[in-house]
Amino acid sequence: MNMIRLVHAVSAVLVLTMTTGCWDRDELNDLALVTALALDQGKNNDIVTTIQFLLPRSQSGVGGTGGGGGGGGGMNKETAVRTASGVNVADALSKLQRRMPRKLFWGQCKIFIFGEELAHKGIQESLDLLSRHPQPRERSFVFVSAGKASDNLELFPPLERTSAEALRKLSEMDIGYKLTLQQLNSKLVDDSEALAIPYIHVLKKSKAAAPGQTIPYVYGSAVMKGDRMIGVMSEKVTRGMMWLNDDIGDYTITFWMDGRSQGAISLRPIVAHIKTTPLIQGDQWMIKVKVNVEGDMLQNGTAYNPVDPQLLAKMDKAFEKDVRDRIELTVQQAQHKFNADIFDFAKAFHRKYPKQWEKEKGNWDKRFPQVKVTMDITAHILRSGLILAPDGMPHDEVIP
Repeated sequence: MNMIRLVHAVSAVLVLTMTTGCWDRDELNDLALVTALALDQGKNNDIVTTIQFLLPRSQSGVGGTGGGGGGGGGMNKETAVRTASGVNVADALSKLQRRMPRKLFWGQCKIFIFGEELAHKGIQESLDLLSRHPQPRERSFVFVSAGKASDNLELFPPLERTSAEALRKLSEMDIGYKLTLQQLNSKLVDDSEALAIPYIHVLKKSKAAAPGQTIPYVYGSAVMKGDRMIGVMSEKVTRGMMWLNDDIGDYTITFWMDGRSQGAISLRPIVAHIKTTPLIQGDQWMIKVKVNVEGDMLQNGTAYNPVDPQLLAKMDKAFEKDVRDRIELTVQQAQHKFNADIFDFAKAFHRKYPKQWEKEKGNWDKRFPQVKVTMDITAHILRSGLILAPDGMPHDEVIP
């Protein structure tokens, strides 16, 4: 009898456990799915937070301001935006939540954008919340916006559901510079105390497009000294930084033959192997950069026939010069325009020369502009494609 009672008691406990195990779960219908967060500088040192969130499909096209969703002159919006300000990000988001009938869910938020004014003032305090919050993903992408960050969330792209999704896909295509929240946090505590963050603009819409029917896109990078923005690097200079940081993705490189007089050549994909070696000789600190790069010919706008070994060697030299010019321009600007070690040379010296680094780490701002950078670059056009001579050019004009 006692055994029967014991079995019944255990069964009752198991049933109660199974039926109450999910009592505190959040139903999807009770959540607002945040797709992007924009942070701007407000009045009286307040922080302005703007979220972009998905509208339920049954309510698409009604309510809310802001963009999302393709076509229809903006009538079929799939996102809305909400804004609130506070003394810090946590305070602003708390006020924002009080204006939302659903609980904010950050698991789908893959885009964080800092407004230019806030970036100049400093982003460390804002990052503190993003790093402590359990929901934002460390692999989310981080950007600095030209102008107000919130403007990028008001757009509705013609191809994607949201402007946040457009930015995410552009970053994941690996054709330009990108930075994740995890990488940003790591770089902020590196020895160099300098980094670059992708810089976004709003693409000028076509004449036939509806108001706001465009996308944000990455062009260049914001240079950060510590957590403060000190300037903007052009797209070309940013590419040079990517070369030195061994961060070359799948993109097209175009260079000119004989100073533009002989036409241009485009190569893709680019496969690069970059090695940087620190060296200290007396009081001279040096970085030796070795670059081995190859690419396939995508377009030949010259009269050169790449089948000829001598002409191919000449093309290789022009390719090599273009890579060298890109890197030299970036080094020159980093050292003498910004005085910002965006290549993290400091870490290389710290690892190889720990004793010398301990003596000089407090003097890196003066030491970095004096670091001598030497380059050994080898460039080669690997394949010229199926067409040997320049296509469409009369045979008598082709240089054999």
